[in-house]
Amino acid sequence: MEFYQFLCVLFCLSGQLLLNLPFSTAQLCRPVQSDALLQFNDSLTAETDTDSNCDPKMITWKNGLDCCSWDGVTCDNVMGNIINLDLSYSCLQGTLRSNSSLFALRHLQSLNLAFNNFSSSPILPELSVFAELRHLNLSHSSFLGLVPIEISFLSKLVLLDLSYNYKTYGNFEVLKIENTAFKILTQNLTELMELNLDFIDMSAVSLSSFVNLSSSLTFFSACSCILQGKLPPNIFSLPNLLDLNLEYNDLTSLESLTLSYTSISSKIPDSIGEFKNLKTLDLSNCTLTGSIPSWLLNLTKLTTLDLSCNELTGHIPSFVVKLEQLMDLKTLGLPSCNLTEFPPFLNSLKMLRELDLSKNKIGGQIPRWFWDVGKGTLQYLDISSNLIEGGIQQFPWKELIHVDLSHNLFQGPLPILPLHIVYFRATDNGFNGEIPSSVCKLSSLEYLKFARNNLSGSIPQGGQWPEEYFLHRLNRWMIDLSNNRFEGPLPIPPPTALFYFIANNKIGGNVSPLICNATELRVLDLSNNSLMGTLPECLMSFSKNLSVLNLRMNMIHGVIPRKFAKNNKLRTIDLSWNQFEGTLPRSLLHCENLEVLDVGNNRMKDTFPDWLGTLPKLQVLVLRFNMFHGFVSSPREARSVSKLRIFDLSNNNLSGPLPVSYIMKLTTMMYQDKRQGKPQYMGDANYQDSVMVSMKGLEIRLVKILTVFTSIDLSSNHFGGELPVYIGNLKSLKGLNFSHNNLTGYIPLSIGNLTELEWLDLSSNKFIGSIPQELADLTSLAFLNLSENQLIEPIPQGRQFNTFKSDSFAMNPRLCGFPLPETCTNNPQEIPLVTILQENDIGHGSWFEWRAILMGYGCGTVGGVSLGYIVLGSKKFEWLAGDNMETIRKARHDSLLV
Repeated sequence: MEFYQFLCVLFCLSGQLLLNLPFSTAQLCRPVQSDALLQFNDSLTAETDTDSNCDPKMITWKNGLDCCSWDGVTCDNVMGNIINLDLSYSCLQGTLRSNSSLFALRHLQSLNLAFNNFSSSPILPELSVFAELRHLNLSHSSFLGLVPIEISFLSKLVLLDLSYNYKTYGNFEVLKIENTAFKILTQNLTELMELNLDFIDMSAVSLSSFVNLSSSLTFFSACSCILQGKLPPNIFSLPNLLDLNLEYNDLTSLESLTLSYTSISSKIPDSIGEFKNLKTLDLSNCTLTGSIPSWLLNLTKLTTLDLSCNELTGHIPSFVVKLEQLMDLKTLGLPSCNLTEFPPFLNSLKMLRELDLSKNKIGGQIPRWFWDVGKGTLQYLDISSNLIEGGIQQFPWKELIHVDLSHNLFQGPLPILPLHIVYFRATDNGFNGEIPSSVCKLSSLEYLKFARNNLSGSIPQGGQWPEEYFLHRLNRWMIDLSNNRFEGPLPIPPPTALFYFIANNKIGGNVSPLICNATELRVLDLSNNSLMGTLPECLMSFSKNLSVLNLRMNMIHGVIPRKFAKNNKLRTIDLSWNQFEGTLPRSLLHCENLEVLDVGNNRMKDTFPDWLGTLPKLQVLVLRFNMFHGFVSSPREARSVSKLRIFDLSNNNLSGPLPVSYIMKLTTMMYQDKRQGKPQYMGDANYQDSVMVSMKGLEIRLVKILTVFTSIDLSSNHFGGELPVYIGNLKSLKGLNFSHNNLTGYIPLSIGNLTELEWLDLSSNKFIGSIPQELADLTSLAFLNLSENQLIEPIPQGRQFNTFKSDSFAMNPRLCGFPLPETCTNNPQEIPLVTILQENDIGHGSWFEWRAILMGYGCGTVGGVSLGYIVLGSKKFEWLAGDNMETIRKARHDSLLV
């Protein structure tokens, strides 16, 4: 046995000794490959006197030495094969022959023979033996003849550089590539990222072959290649292309180059300057940076130039002044160019048809000379988003069909519009007075938007579009007269209108059944007016295309029309802040696309409509301030209500246990959206949803609803029972309000899991026990109200709790500690949990729930502290602030409900 133990010890020691012995894992160069290099060296000479930049690497090549250590040679560490050979700038001179020993190096992955002199040798087809080759550089090496088709067999090539191969003595010659060879090359080399063919004769190449260029290309240069004809547009749409050079070619036939929404380069490619016959150049939305190149002024035949929506820098205004050299310009786009005035050179552009000066800083009034720009030709004018002042009486351009004056400082009456106008937008200005009667004669008008001005009076001809609108069968797809001071009866839109906005005016009277003739409507927004009476029965079924019906904040009464059409496309129904009575129509179940239903602040009297839970896409359900009564029963389907993100049943007469079955199915609220990027809102480009949210006795209107916003408000009802532990699963919840109910039991520790929570109101209930310390760890919590309960023990300290005022905890007789004036006499660590539970009657079984909570949950996330509540400029509420918020005082006994 001792002998075997000795052998084991000896074996272990020998292994350790082997590990400690110094040895190299690198393989020596294979003799066959070493001999091949030496033979290749012997076939050429080194002319060190011809170029001071020469570095003859072959001096280190000595027979008997490991060739892996020679200059320019790299071997792999496993087999010792030569994989990289770099002989650039090595002063080599001589002829490369088909029997050269170079072709014995079959494992080469990179071959660089650039900047040598191979004495007009052809590029040999034997190069195809290098099946693993990824980099091939034969540039500046005096190769002549034809590029062989066999180059295209090197399918793993990532870099190919054949540039600048020519002979200057005697007859001038250059390397040449035929059309077939180039076509096969572009088809086979699918991994190619860099391709340099400068100074190769490509006169025989059809430019249609460029269609097959590798989508992996980041660099492509073919300058001075005698290219002729018209380039295919795809070359400028290669997804990874960073650098493109096609200068000094005969591409004069190219007249139109549109590269919008492509990433052609980080700067404007200089090669574009070679297209002398260009008439159209569109580089909009290309994420270009840097300065505008001066060669752009040499494209004297340009008629269309668009540089908009880039990040160009430099002296843009001074460059713009020089554009007067481009006399034939018909289309000019210069938005976002830091212009502070109307460029005077515009006066010399007599043929101008389209002009875009939007999103600049142009101030003051429109100069008189501007009215002569393109006087007989101008059709498109966009001067929106500037600081232009004054008034406009009428436009002198008889051919004008598109005008955008929005987001400026214009005042006075609306201008008289040209007879053939198709698009007119003048939102966000100070225009006042009435709509000119001439608008009735605009038979071509399709888009009309006057929103957010000071326009007043009645809409033309007694509040109804004139008969001639119907006779001409107009295609007025957009009519927006919202946010003005229009009065009188509701104007009826033409039957072809798609979008009709007349919100925030003083329109009165009844909603006429004639509105149901507009059967193409997709959005109907009549909100914030003084409409009265009952709704026509046809309103819920007149258009199968209608996606938005907004009648919010009017004085409409009676019952909601009972017949919603089957297979309708309604996405949003907002009937809030009216005087509707009765019950919700069951035909709402036909609205299978419904995402928003808001009937808050009415006089509805009904049991809870649990059948709404079957609507598969419902995200916002607001029934607040009505007279809904009875129990809230369980959702009828397993997946029902799962997409709800705003659930508001506040200020009704609902009773029974807290609707925990609903809360358990709110799966959208259980997942936090961690994606970064531009905020997303409910709605689309033509209409964005809004909703009232109750916080701290205030009602805050979210003019836009972020898709990450979630809240539950069941306040001011008669709900009883305990707050369920799984409320802590709703991890994306922003707001939770269960105040003014009859809830009992303990505040569950699981609320500490609601790391996104920004306001919590549990006031005016019958909660007992202590306030969980986990609440202090909610770093997003900006408002807390636990007043009027039966809470005991010291108030948790630190983090967010240091920011709350005493009224957050008032009227809890046995509560003590900051910020209350009552100090605590007992050390909270000395109060056993069982004593607390016994003291507050645990006979109903809550002990088991609490025990599970204490075992399963820990502290919340520690982070920064949010100061105060509704500090609208703070980061915590920036999504409520600015343009996205209106604040009005809550009226618990609103006059509409009296």
